[in-house]
Amino acid sequence: MDEQPFQLDDSIALSPREVRTIEFLSQRGQINVTSVATHFNFTKSAASQLINRLVQRGLVCKENSEHSDKEYQLSLSPEGENAHRLIETMNRDRLDMYLGKMEGFSRQQIAATSAVLEQLEHMVDERLNRFK
Repeated sequence: MDEQPFQLDDSIALSPREVRTIEFLSQRGQINVTSVATHFNFTKSAASQLINRLVQRGLVCKENSEHSDKEYQLSLSPEGENAHRLIETMNRDRLDMYLGKMEGFSRQQIAATSAVLEQLEHMVDERLNRFK
């Protein structure tokens, strides 16, 4: 499921990793590949490959940095901005769907489920932190 692409419209399908990267770029403005790698805990090589795919698809602009000849500044292209709007619409639609599914549950059921999920999240965080 983590690798299933999101079909945003007839011409744009993005992997979850690409979606998260576009969302990150939209929040940060101009950033570099190292920032992407650090934020997502990728190797710099993996981040660079991901960015290059997005550049080739016309979703990200890659320009020489003013500070370094070896560094590039990244930003969303107009097509990337359009993809981001489609991602926001997809996220709103999914939230509406989830909220609609919750209508049949009482507040107590939702509170109990929330408490269980919070504990599961803490367990996952603890396990992940062991391997840092």
